[in-house]
Amino acid sequence: MSRTSAPILPARPRAGIAPPAQVPPVTSSVDVACDIDTALALADHAPHGTAAAQIRERLRQHITNLAGPAQEFADWMPDGRGRDIALATVHHARNVAATRGGDPVASLRLLAKLAQHLARYAADNHSPARRRAA
Repeated sequence: MSRTSAPILPARPRAGIAPPAQVPPVTSSVDVACDIDTALALADHAPHGTAAAQIRERLRQHITNLAGPAQEFADWMPDGRGRDIALATVHHARNVAATRGGDPVASLRLLAKLAQHLARYAADNHSPARRRAA
């Protein structure tokens, strides 16, 4: 007597139970570098349109994901001009990422350069020299 198995259906959330919080995607250095290059190319050739809008949103997400590690690195730096610049850059990047509209060319370039700086700070935050010093 064989029993045919019923198809497995995804479970429906129960009433009153919230779905799990969405985890932000991990920002890889390769993704950031590719999106930066794409944004700078689009700024020169096609700053309007769907592709440019999608890249702007991806850069905003990269900035949001990188701001925490970049902030940690800036906080770790010794007092001085370099630390002040790093802290100001992180603060400015967060503000720009939260802002919509404006000139599409300038927006692509600015988001790309800010993502580039934050990626550098975040990489320095996880460098072996930094870990040994901490």
